[in-house]
Amino acid sequence: MRTVGNDLVRHQLHENRKWYLLIGIILVVFGIILLASLSVATLTAVVLFGVLMMIGGALHLIAAFKIFDGGYRWFWALFGILYWVAGYYAFTSPIKTAIVLTSLLAIALLIAGFIRIINAFMLKPISGWGWTLFSGLLTLATGAIILASPDSPFWVLGLFLAVDILFQGVNYLTFAAAIKKIPPSSADA
Repeated sequence: MRTVGNDLVRHQLHENRKWYLLIGIILVVFGIILLASLSVATLTAVVLFGVLMMIGGALHLIAAFKIFDGGYRWFWALFGILYWVAGYYAFTSPIKTAIVLTSLLAIALLIAGFIRIINAFMLKPISGWGWTLFSGLLTLATGAIILASPDSPFWVLGLFLAVDILFQGVNYLTFAAAIKKIPPSSADA
């Protein structure tokens, strides 16, 4: 019985391999295009943020009046309105939104860097603690560089988006290559 399940999985993987290849190629191409134009990628990230915030706002409003009863309903409605306003602001003021989001990202990296450095010294008796220290210093430096760079709002969010899309594409291509090495199922023979 176990062989039948494995054959089915192998058959499905081989059957869908072309889709993994196609998605991987498209994502790699988009990632490269975004890397070549980081300001467009940043604008894309801000617009995506705006869309997601507006959708989140609408869902909170729906939840407030369709799911929740009593006084809590108004908290959900307030969250929905705040989300929607943030999304609208992202559309009407994309440069200011990029500045705010980039600053928040830099602050989060600074805080994470400090926490990792403190954690590294707590782990000092354990072998490999230096890597945690290195990671903390690198994260701290990244946050400081982003915060100190006056033009970072125009490229940082785009860089993060482009690199993420590029690596997702590479992931799909690697997965498709790994599928090719799996022996076909008896159904494929």
